[in-house]
Amino acid sequence: MSFLRNAWYVAGWSGDLGPAPRRIRVLGEWIALFRLADGTAAAIGDRCPHRFASLGDGKLVGDSLQCPYHGLRFDRDGRCVHNPHGDGSVPAGGGVRSYPLVERHGALWVWTGDRGRADPAAIPDFARFDDPALAVSRGHLKVTAPYELVTDNLLDLSHAAFIHPFLASPDAADRTRTGVRQEDNTVWSQLWIDREPITPLFRLVWDHPDDQAEMRSHMRWTAPSTLYLDVGMTPDGAAPDDSPALPSAHLLTPETEGSTHYFWMVGRNRGQADAALGERIHAGIARAFAEEDEPMIARVAENMDGADFWSLRPMILAGDAAAVRARRILAQMIRAEGAAPDAPAAARIPAIEGAQHGHHRN
Repeated sequence: MSFLRNAWYVAGWSGDLGPAPRRIRVLGEWIALFRLADGTAAAIGDRCPHRFASLGDGKLVGDSLQCPYHGLRFDRDGRCVHNPHGDGSVPAGGGVRSYPLVERHGALWVWTGDRGRADPAAIPDFARFDDPALAVSRGHLKVTAPYELVTDNLLDLSHAAFIHPFLASPDAADRTRTGVRQEDNTVWSQLWIDREPITPLFRLVWDHPDDQAEMRSHMRWTAPSTLYLDVGMTPDGAAPDDSPALPSAHLLTPETEGSTHYFWMVGRNRGQADAALGERIHAGIARAFAEEDEPMIARVAENMDGADFWSLRPMILAGDAAAVRARRILAQMIRAEGAAPDAPAAARIPAIEGAQHGHHRN
């Protein structure tokens, strides 16, 4: 397992970073997050170079972060700007790393690679969640599994019928069409279900007399690990853009090789001012992720016991086509970056010619 370091990863939600600093582990590195007096967010290495205490457990003094152990202070660039001991001089090498940080779409995006390549334009587009016409709820959970397994799960839209009764019905196989498409380093996994009974989740926002509709679930994966799900139910004769929709974002940040931060947000275009409705939707989505997805993925990781995914020769089904493409793209990008000289060669990854590409719509 290796990481793509020249990429933007979510380190938290903007609304969760207030006056008190926080810490999070990203790609194996502990990072301290804090806000300057003007509200600007900053990210620096969490480990104090003196006795290795956590700067994220410290406090703000002006625009500097003070170590809770011996009072050294560090600015947003990671420089030690105050030493309360001795003559106050700062020993050589007395700083910590700083990380480029951008706030966008309600999230704190950090760059863990070469600073010179940290282009904010490369942050994936989740502008739909900035639309004031959409009510948005945000959450986070820890998954005890590598991030690639979480990506596999999200791109495999067929699993919802088996473990998510709140989100999908179990008997839609004969009414389901699927599609896979790729645009550069972005992969779409698409699913349509005809005459789908209104699911328990959509029943919360349904405002039409029909008790069936066409359901669409289109998952977009952007390397290395951010996904957007366009999901909605459209009554017969209605336009998708005018029908109930519950789009969601799934922002995966590797914590370590065996654990993943799963940041998610879900929006709704019905009942936007209804706080109780928002709480019910949030609770249902959170339960599906924490009580259905997470235990399943964690057990998969346990059964793999640290083995390379392809070395186990997994059976490839039609629903795996998008995930296989994503794994190919990610492996190639990591190799190109030079971070994983031992990454599996493309020839070791099975072809997916037998996968069902199905019906495509734009």
